Amino acid sequence: MKANNALKQRVLLGVLLVALSALCYALHYLIFHDAHHIFIYLVGDIAFVFIEVLMVTLIIHMEHLKADYPYLFSLAVRTNPFDPNATIQLQ
Repeated sequence: MKANNALKQRVLLGVLLVALSALCYALHYLIFHDAHHIFIYLVGDIAFVFIEVLMVTLIIHMEHLKADYPYLFSLAVRTNPFDPNATIQLQ
C-alpha cells in the first residue's frame, strides 16, 4: 500500500513539474514572442538531460556508499570486483 502511494506522489510531482515548465515556456513566449528561440534551447536542454542524469546518479551512488558504508566503500575501492571468490570480512 505504501509503495502505491509513493508511486502516486512521484507521478503527481512529475506532472506538476512538467506543468510548471510549460507555464514558464508560455510566459516566456508571451513576453518575447519568439518561439524559435524557445525551441532551440528546449532541444539543447533535452539533449543534456541524459548527461545530467548520468552525473547525478553516479554522484548520489558514491555519496551513499561513503556516508552509509564507509568500510565497504574503502574495501570496494581496494579489492578486485571481478573476483567471484573474493570475500569482505570486517573485524
